[in-house]
Amino acid sequence: MTYVLGREEAVAGNVPKFAIPFLKAYGATDNVLFECSKKDLRLMPEAKASLEYLSELMPTYITTSAYEQSMLALENELDIALCESACTESDIDHCMIGRVASKELREAAEKIGSLEIPDVRYRLNVPMSLDSRDIKIAKVLDDALSDGMNEPGRALMESCVPMNSSKKAYRLLDLRRQNSIDLDGTVYIGGDHTDYQTMDLVRDASGLSIAFNGSDFAVRGSNIAVISESATVGAVLAHVFYDKGIQAVMDLAEAWDDGFVDSGDFPDRNLGDHLLKEKDPFPEVYITADEDIDDLCEISEKAREKILGRRVLRTGFEPVCQPRKG
Repeated sequence: MTYVLGREEAVAGNVPKFAIPFLKAYGATDNVLFECSKKDLRLMPEAKASLEYLSELMPTYITTSAYEQSMLALENELDIALCESACTESDIDHCMIGRVASKELREAAEKIGSLEIPDVRYRLNVPMSLDSRDIKIAKVLDDALSDGMNEPGRALMESCVPMNSSKKAYRLLDLRRQNSIDLDGTVYIGGDHTDYQTMDLVRDASGLSIAFNGSDFAVRGSNIAVISESATVGAVLAHVFYDKGIQAVMDLAEAWDDGFVDSGDFPDRNLGDHLLKEKDPFPEVYITADEDIDDLCEISEKAREKILGRRVLRTGFEPVCQPRKG
């Protein structure tokens, strides 16, 4: 909706910043957020094994728009070092909100929660008029998040530093400089709106940009789209890219099916065999340039909702490869 309005704050990933005052008003603390994240965390099958595999193969980083308390829960589950990740900075305990201010925020939250969310989709870069119900939502949110936001809530909101789509892209460029690795030697695996800018950079530089059960924006920023209930296929594609380059990945995707994978020449045959054991259902792999992008986005969005449901951990994996040999 903010894209249609042309708002400057229309950057994917800013929602955690706007939500944190209301979490505080309902009694959230750093520990409460951590415990809730730990309890609700659901990893995709083979996610941990695939990440460990890629980490041994190449420098690997995780970037997410989730709160740092959620990132800590993920790090504990994956057993990875803090320096390998980046997330939304969200120290909720440092700010005190009194009873009156908390009541005001809860009342605003109830008003927001009572709004009817229309089933209206706005297409990227296509001029459209805003639905009347969305106009009402915009007015209520404007009041709650700007003029109607009290000082304690505003202070907490300003202290939250979201890992939005722009910051994800800047982080990728920082990692590139730190590791002396060009974007054409980089793999980025993401699936959320916040990953679009970073995926677009990698794709345009002839790196490997994978939309994994991706949203509309993620698919449009990728050169490979994957639909899978297991993470192993991501490790397979990343290893092929690392060993043989982007064209080998495209050749693999073009001929993709379980029969080809069974007979194909993989850098790691054991990994390919492991993928074949999971083939119910077998992962779908698409070259985005060869598909009707609108149809592919719709297919991926529906699969994303079915596979991930509402328990979506907004994490973009950024395996960064060393320059390929030869």
